[in-house]
Amino acid sequence: MNTFAFLSSTGDLEEDIRHLTIRVVLVSAISLTILVLAAAITKNKFDHLRLPLFSLIAFVVIVATSVMFGSTVYLNMKSDSGGPVHWHADFEIWACGVQLELRNPSGFLSNKIGTPTLHEHDDQRIHLEGVVVDEKVDASLGKFMRVIGGSLSNSNVIVPLADEILEDEVDGDKVDPRGQELINQYIRSDSFGKKIFIAEKGNTCDGEYSEPQTYVYRYNGDNKTYSQTKLSDHAAYVIRDESVVPPGDCIIIEFGPVRDTTDKLCRQYGVRDIDRCVEFGVEEFTPKLCELRQVSAGGSQ
Repeated sequence: MNTFAFLSSTGDLEEDIRHLTIRVVLVSAISLTILVLAAAITKNKFDHLRLPLFSLIAFVVIVATSVMFGSTVYLNMKSDSGGPVHWHADFEIWACGVQLELRNPSGFLSNKIGTPTLHEHDDQRIHLEGVVVDEKVDASLGKFMRVIGGSLSNSNVIVPLADEILEDEVDGDKVDPRGQELINQYIRSDSFGKKIFIAEKGNTCDGEYSEPQTYVYRYNGDNKTYSQTKLSDHAAYVIRDESVVPPGDCIIIEFGPVRDTTDKLCRQYGVRDIDRCVEFGVEEFTPKLCELRQVSAGGSQ
């Protein structure tokens, strides 16, 4: 029987293997500490215990090493990617005309929210850095929202927020001047007392029927243009396998009145739009950086 065969039953093989490895390392560390202490205490009193203790120490080290090595090999063999990848996609989250500030990394020496493989570094960028076991799951927008503590579906959106709930980075996107008052009714506190945004399909923005909507800008390398598509299934969207943005995706998650297109744009795509480049962050003396043009929207996906 394959040692790791049972892991796939939970639906997230990478997370299962990571948790297994952590448990094995912790148990091994405790076992080694006990064995080394026992060896130190008994080394001059019970010579007959020296070989058994040394054998146990070697056994623990071999088991731990084998599990870590074997899990890595197994994960790569089972993965769609065949090994580690490094993909990126930029994103922005909007609600009722204002941009939300995603919760910042916290904890000792933490520089990200999410998992070691799928996370965000307070930079409005999805980082997929590791093995993609099942691309439809591991590279999906739905999984990203889940691992950062939120949720996204066609019927609702949940976003873990920073203490300052509105994004303060200024670019060319139009922001409703009424700001936070438009979304106060959707701000809650989670079980840790942290702010969280929760809205459902049928809620309103300034009295107008609203729902979660997601738009994706995708780059076309053949003619250096990009087009916008509105997603029909938000959570199932799989980010493009690109390490640089663009050509990596720009994803706009927006809770608001129903629209076929959005006028919001990720800063890095704005940098490359000749009509909006200065507005979206390019210094006036370097307009040559604006190489890309947006073409007509690509419809629904």
